Amino acid sequence: MPDTRDDGSAAQLRIVVERTGGFAGLTRTWRVEPAPADRDGWRELVGRCPWDRVTETAPPTGADRFRWRVEVIDSERTRRAELGDDLDAPWRSLVEAVRTGHPAEADGDADDAG
Repeated sequence: MPDTRDDGSAAQLRIVVERTGGFAGLTRTWRVEPAPADRDGWRELVGRCPWDRVTETAPPTGADRFRWRVEVIDSERTRRAELGDDLDAPWRSLVEAVRTGHPAEADGDADDAG
């Protein structure tokens, strides 16, 4: 099935991960906009994340902590999550995949999301 909208235009998928904080308080941004042939793998990673269970988190406490913002624009739906430094498995997998640009490389447990 082609990756298009009802009006025939190309469906898009954009995933942006932004990390703020850390030692220097800098912001880093990673983004992927996969080709249509690669979108199913990315959508699977996005679908594993508990978007409906994201709660507002307090600003990071302690030295050198990170804060993560994940945004997924998939055709006409946009999802956003603000997360603390302690990323759970599905979030960590998505973040690592975006950072590396390869969803298959994020299947294993990453030791450090920072």
